[in-house]
Amino acid sequence: MHHFLKHGAAALLLLALVGAQPAMAADDDAPRPAEQGRPGAFVAPAHLTLLGPRMVFAAFHAQSGQELWTTEGTTASTRLLKDIHPGPRSAYPAGLTVHGRHAYFTATDGVHGLELWRTDGTADGTGQVADLRAGAEGAMPAELTVHAGALYFVADDGRAGRQIWRLRGNGDVPERVSDLGPKALPRQLVSAGRQLFFTATTPEHGHELWVSDGTRAGTRQVMDIRPGREDADVGQMRAIGPVLYFAARDASHGVELWRSDGTAAGTRLIRDIRAGEGSSSPAMMAAMGGHLYFAADDGAHGLELWRSDGSEAGTRLVKDIREGAAGSVSGPLTVVEESLYFAATDGRHGAELWRSDGTAEGTRQVRDIFKGEASAAPARLAAMGSALWFAAGDGTHGVEAWTTDGSDKGTRRVADLVAGAGHAMPLGFSALGRRILFVAEDGQGNERLWAHEAGRTSLVGEPLKSRVR
Repeated sequence: MHHFLKHGAAALLLLALVGAQPAMAADDDAPRPAEQGRPGAFVAPAHLTLLGPRMVFAAFHAQSGQELWTTEGTTASTRLLKDIHPGPRSAYPAGLTVHGRHAYFTATDGVHGLELWRTDGTADGTGQVADLRAGAEGAMPAELTVHAGALYFVADDGRAGRQIWRLRGNGDVPERVSDLGPKALPRQLVSAGRQLFFTATTPEHGHELWVSDGTRAGTRQVMDIRPGREDADVGQMRAIGPVLYFAARDASHGVELWRSDGTAAGTRLIRDIRAGEGSSSPAMMAAMGGHLYFAADDGAHGLELWRSDGSEAGTRLVKDIREGAAGSVSGPLTVVEESLYFAATDGRHGAELWRSDGTAEGTRQVRDIFKGEASAAPARLAAMGSALWFAAGDGTHGVEAWTTDGSDKGTRRVADLVAGAGHAMPLGFSALGRRILFVAEDGQGNERLWAHEAGRTSLVGEPLKSRVR
């Protein structure tokens, strides 16, 4: 029997490291199999983004390179939206973010470098927003974030370094809202109420937490959490209403759980979970029912599930799933309605799917998908209405798409796309009406687009007989 604990878990780890973003081809003009000359023979779909009644996404085709495509979930409705960089060269669309009736993204047309673009789902409605950095170098926009009715992003116009910019409406020109140093490198933009939090680095204070109200004057460092030039290592940022939760270290504690309302007085350590200079390293943060859930290691129980209401007394271990210091939690926390799902091991079973309602009594294993001590290694968890979709391997089949309603009997494999022990490695689960769209391998080494509806999973596009990229 294929031993998934050794090989499948490694495959999932590789998938997590590579991510869903399309890789730039080393040579877009390299010869391709003749069968990819067909319109529906696209591969490497990524960044599936719902825009009105359709899905827009990036995909590769030998005739057009990596470009923007659109689908309504069937082969007949799937087409190249626009060949932004004409010919076999690629536009490399990425970072698709919906704001209003448009999806914004980064791309290059071959004349300009990577700049901000938008689409309304039609070819005529797809165009470059602005050429912030003239020429082929491009402004390299990133961190596209919707906040307070506007689109914020980080870009370099070639004069001020990487700064935060704002686009108010479809007809507006982006405006710069920060005046940070050229090496500040703002990132981790998070919307919390009326404030936009982010991190930035300065020579005087190191890497710290910042906030903006959308004006240059109102863009400032919240607090020098770790005084002096040392970094506070701010990360794992998650907003619940107007409050930002995050992990950071100060001068006397390791990386612990903090909260901020955007003021120095309202920024504080919530609890020193791992007392002293050691770090509990809060991670995998998720919000459910007004509480923050996260994984942390207090030094006695290992990496386990915790919850917090923002107070020291209200921050506690939910359950010691794997008794002792070994820890249990190994996967991301995903909320489906009033339940929290994640991958964990109790020491008797491998890494399997678990569910929690926030109480010790309500925290349990959903199903032992890979029987015994081996691991199904659930990954790519995604909420699809009242169901959870994820990737896992049961030992007989490779890593395939699964779904659950939270019960043992309601947990099932959706399809065996790569027959036997081969891995389909599904990811990018996205809802489009009654269909669930996702990306998975076709058994020939190609990542393809698939649709599941009414118990049937079908390829969106034309089948390929060999690997084309």
